[in-house]
Amino acid sequence: MYGRDEMAERLLLEAMAAVEGSLERWWAECEGLRERDAFGPTGVVGAYSNILPADALRDATASIYGEIAHRLGWLELDRALSEAEFHQLGADVGGWLSQDRTLSEVIETYGPPSLWIGGTNPLCPKTLAYTTADPDDDLICFHLWNTFANTSPETTRRGVHPEPVVLAVRHRPGRFPDSFSFTPEGLRRRPTGDQRSPIRPTVWLFHGEHARNASGVFDTLDAGLAWAAQHHVTGILAEYAIGGAYDVAVSEGRFTPSKPHHGTADHVAAFSPGLRHLHLTSGRRD
Repeated sequence: MYGRDEMAERLLLEAMAAVEGSLERWWAECEGLRERDAFGPTGVVGAYSNILPADALRDATASIYGEIAHRLGWLELDRALSEAEFHQLGADVGGWLSQDRTLSEVIETYGPPSLWIGGTNPLCPKTLAYTTADPDDDLICFHLWNTFANTSPETTRRGVHPEPVVLAVRHRPGRFPDSFSFTPEGLRRRPTGDQRSPIRPTVWLFHGEHARNASGVFDTLDAGLAWAAQHHVTGILAEYAIGGAYDVAVSEGRFTPSKPHHGTADHVAAFSPGLRHLHLTSGRRD
């Protein structure tokens, strides 16, 4: 409800981490997303765009940040599964998805979820998550979708889905693309090659505190941090997508021109990348 991307979640969780004195843990969680391919140039929503239809992405994306909140001890569950229930669900759900399943079947089989993401309108996508009270346990997330969401009145009258159907469940550890099991409908609805979000390479540039130009370019964050620590430099280490920052942000939907000066030469020349950046003092994160 706070926008089509995950900026609201990122701002909220980082603010909570700052208040609690756990920014290092929050930063580590963000790095973990990148390491397991769950965060692309357009964020978690970009990673999910290779898994689910476009109109099912928002609630699914929120589930990743819900999982981080759970690990950090901030998530209030509507229902906590026992360890036995949780492990049984994770072991059985892959086989259970060998046929198409509906929202009511999910609840009849596994009970009310620990976390319900999205509205109760049967015409809209949603994500149901199951977990235990133990912060070390991940969320098992059922991603549901309904073709009513973006169909014509004619299609709606034909009654394609009277209730949301399961497309995929995220339940395996490891790399994000390998963590899903799909229903037959989910495989049919999975984006094809030309619909998937392209993975745009990025580099990291270091800008000294009082410098006009960048003084270092690195292919990974770790390489940039190692160099900064070696030389005890102070400034900003920022991530840039390959290409013009303004053009990339517009093409990826991270920026929408809305004012007369947007897209002018001066605006494009001064446009910031809009990706991750770290403030360093004497080679260490602030």
